[in-house]
Amino acid sequence: MYEANVGTAEVRVVVTGVGRFAAQRSIAQELSAASTEACISAGLAGSLKAAYQLGEVLVARAASDSTGAHLIYSDPQLLGHAVKAGARRVEKFIVTDHVVSTIEEKKSLGASGDAVDMESLYILSASAHAKIPAVAIRSVSDGLDSNLPLDFNRVLNERGEVSVPKVMRQLLARPQRLGGLLKLAHQSERAASALVEFLDDYVQEISGDPLERIAKADAIAI
Repeated sequence: MYEANVGTAEVRVVVTGVGRFAAQRSIAQELSAASTEACISAGLAGSLKAAYQLGEVLVARAASDSTGAHLIYSDPQLLGHAVKAGARRVEKFIVTDHVVSTIEEKKSLGASGDAVDMESLYILSASAHAKIPAVAIRSVSDGLDSNLPLDFNRVLNERGEVSVPKVMRQLLARPQRLGGLLKLAHQSERAASALVEFLDDYVQEISGDPLERIAKADAIAI
């Protein structure tokens, strides 16, 4: 966890790791702090629509699991400020229990969502239960028309972090995929830089506007 001041706002940054359990484990304690006024669920995502470009910052009206059984909405006030700060408003982030690696699966998920990640739904859900306004914001790190170069579901450790030895084992087995991995690293760096630049402006934007607390019933539909 990192702390910083951005404008007049005191910001705590929690790096959760990848996936549901890493996100839930990391965020629960932070949201119990009485001083928390808003939660921004931010990170990288795969695009599910051809219209969204690499490095583009998206803000979602809602996040859902892949079946559509669980749906949670971003706080409208925080969403509006994100659009004002330059994010592109989209309808829904699809949150999966695995890394979506193929063009075929992206196109299938694209029928019901705009981008895919593995944490937004659970962070927004925890925020809603704590009655803290929250918003889901993601920067596009891989496009609809590209397969991921490795099976990233096999390189994550129990903390939701990428294991370098596991990555190396896959590369040793298929060294021709090194070029694709380096390309993805470049795209991810570009997306992360765009996200950081956006968040710097966004936090200053919302810090001057008092936020009304949201009720759980207004935030979650199951």
